[in-house]
Amino acid sequence: GISVGIYTVMGPAQVQFMVRHSESSYAIANDQEQVDKFLEIKDKVPGLRKVIYWDPRGLRHYNDPLLLSYAEAIELGKAYEKTHPDAFMQSVGMGSEDDIAAYYYTSGTSGEPKAGMVSHKTLIYSGGAFLEFNALAHDDNLFSYLPAAWIGEAWATAAHLKGPVILNFAEEPETVQEDMREIGPTVVSYGPRQWEDMARTIQVRISEAAYINRLLYKICLAIGYRRVDFIEKNIKANPLWKFLIALADALVLYPLRENFGLKKCRIATTGSSAMSVDTFRFWSALGVRLKQIYGSTEAGLVAGHRSNEIYFETLGNIASCAEVKISDEQEILVRGPQMFCGYFKGQKKAEGTVVDGWVHTGDAGFIDKKGHLIFLDRLSDMSTLSNGTKYAPQYIEGRLRFSPYIKDAMSLGEKRDYISVIVIIDFANVGKWAEEHHINYTTFTDLSQKKEIAGLIGQDIRRVNEGFPDETKVKKYVLLHKEFDPDEEELTRTRKIRRGFMEERYHNLVEAIYNDESGAEVETVVKYQDGRQAIMKTHIKIWKP
Repeated sequence: GISVGIYTVMGPAQVQFMVRHSESSYAIANDQEQVDKFLEIKDKVPGLRKVIYWDPRGLRHYNDPLLLSYAEAIELGKAYEKTHPDAFMQSVGMGSEDDIAAYYYTSGTSGEPKAGMVSHKTLIYSGGAFLEFNALAHDDNLFSYLPAAWIGEAWATAAHLKGPVILNFAEEPETVQEDMREIGPTVVSYGPRQWEDMARTIQVRISEAAYINRLLYKICLAIGYRRVDFIEKNIKANPLWKFLIALADALVLYPLRENFGLKKCRIATTGSSAMSVDTFRFWSALGVRLKQIYGSTEAGLVAGHRSNEIYFETLGNIASCAEVKISDEQEILVRGPQMFCGYFKGQKKAEGTVVDGWVHTGDAGFIDKKGHLIFLDRLSDMSTLSNGTKYAPQYIEGRLRFSPYIKDAMSLGEKRDYISVIVIIDFANVGKWAEEHHINYTTFTDLSQKKEIAGLIGQDIRRVNEGFPDETKVKKYVLLHKEFDPDEEELTRTRKIRRGFMEERYHNLVEAIYNDESGAEVETVVKYQDGRQAIMKTHIKIWKP
């Protein structure tokens, strides 16, 4: 069979598209919430034979023949095995490494998602590349919290099948931190946004602590950063620094790691999208040496950091199974046995992605003198100001997201005179700051348009600007009245910004920024998962750092 992962936050309409497009016959769902989505669309997906569920809570009185409990499915399997004892091995014998194992739907930053066909061989080679970059031992515990719909999760689980590691999953999304603390994994794989969210949480908690605790944290973190400098420059610490590093770790850094279930973590990876150097250095200062892995549904796992060659500005070494070259347009091209087998129902689309055997990743980058792959930005997102100055939007956005008060950001500036950004505040952290400073507010929208909040965000933008040349400094910013939302097609399910859609949706706001206006009326159509729609009208103020 062929598996297809679906994000749990998808609404019925999106689930319907996935089921129909993939021609799925069976669905496996966790609970009542997910089962209800399939029951709502069952008349529109006649090819769906059964929905198997394993959490029966709330489903006791459901009597739809489409439903089958996991326990019932197991019993049916046991009964079949009694009359067909050789069925499993016969099925294995009929298989081939070139058989399609799964469809992974691309994020769809520029259109409708496409189903990338991934073979067993593809997964084996990508899993082997994961092991190449991460030397796993028999007593290693790998904790996977990535969604099954993202191919990065498959690389880690394929490594588990090929290498000596114990694989662990969270019991529920709500119990991740508790499960992490209980398991104490040695290998952790999170997406960039998860690492950024945890870093923000730490910074906010410290800001709320007593003065003596804040001072102790500041001193110990500075010592942690010095340890990072020693490692980066390959300098051996003298006995005094070794003592200070051990003391800082015992007093502050280890307890922080323990709180997030990272006390035993020796291999930590991230991928999917760009993450700022600030976030890499922060976690390294805490004692978590984050490593980058790079790949895609189409290209497979292409590059990654080896433990003794971690450079924050790179994606790491190129996997031994992969070939990489850079086109004249600076696009990263990839080929090898780890690449995908084309798009399901999309041969013409695949012809544009694979040319002469090379996958065109759509990413801009280059290979440095160390042989490490450097990612600049999506080729389509690389931007040029009106004076010809080039800049990478994701780099700016990543630096901004390191702030505990900025949850997301989108930069603007293509063919404009200067760069501006649309900022999404971190409602929880900014809300706490507002309460501490006796600033009253009612809603996310109300809070985002406060002058004091604009000043708070302006401080972080000025901090980021200090590291940029004058031509690429952020000159204006707005605080959006709502979060970017995948359900409104502003983000993909892997939380990548759909830039073309966003610039069209907020066209009036963008034009107001570059016409030197003080604000703009924004009208947004909000689509809810149940199909209802609502229109939001908000006046967004425009600020200068």
